[in-house]
Amino acid sequence: MEIFVIILIGALMLYWRAAGLAKEIAVNAARRACNYHSVQLLDQTVILIKLSASRNEMDRWRMWREYRFEYAVQGDDRFKGRLVLLGQSVSRIEMDTFGPIIH
Repeated sequence: MEIFVIILIGALMLYWRAAGLAKEIAVNAARRACNYHSVQLLDQTVILIKLSASRNEMDRWRMWREYRFEYAVQGDDRFKGRLVLLGQSVSRIEMDTFGPIIH
């Protein structure tokens, strides 16, 4: 029973670390997309909305994460964006006022 608890705690720690890294990748990708389009990423708006498992192009299982974020074009106008990570790779970015960016 103790070994099970140790394995469970270890798995949770690995997931926590991977989730933090994925969030950092998502924030940086959203920031780059906003800079590319000369709009402002609104701080603290990158949030995880979906999480599942999926296969990548090499047929390996990876975590599929969908994030939403908000950005401003001018002043108070707020728009939404969507970002998809497969593992630690950005696979798609969509922004309301611009077309999709596929990586």
